[in-house]
Amino acid sequence: MKIKYLLFALISVLATTHSFAQIITFSLLKSCNSYDRTGFTDEFAKKRFYIVEESVKKANNKLMEGGTLYSNEKERDLGIAEINVLSVINGTKKITEISFLKGSKHDYTKNYGDLYSQMNSMLTKTASFQSKKYKTEVTTFTKDKVYYYAFKIKDVPYIVIANYKIEEDYF
Repeated sequence: MKIKYLLFALISVLATTHSFAQIITFSLLKSCNSYDRTGFTDEFAKKRFYIVEESVKKANNKLMEGGTLYSNEKERDLGIAEINVLSVINGTKKITEISFLKGSKHDYTKNYGDLYSQMNSMLTKTASFQSKKYKTEVTTFTKDKVYYYAFKIKDVPYIVIANYKIEEDYF
């Protein structure tokens, strides 16, 4: 009987660890621009985010070209939702772009909603603006000289974190 309880507990812990490991936490969001490339890769590997592409050649945004693309899905099939993280660390300039996709296997929009709520309560909200490039409203936040941008392109929510203002270059 004790073995059954122990086995059940072990399976529960493993299942819980696996399901929670592949989301973006607020503490990870806040700290992602404090790492160098090796530290960034190590931290995301702990959360089970895998390198998909070392140096992205054709990013949706020119500012993100050359960045490293991470995903929480090893097998990247169409229709399966993923959290994609595109990170550019170029000298002192650091930009991280996180997209939360929704598909047949997973729905990470709840993760985005939780993060957005925490951003509203923990960060200083600054003026929103309309992005001409993406034709969407961008909500901006700041804290400790780090800039956070939240927006949606069609149904895909994005959070972009930078250690400098990127409004003119990115949007």
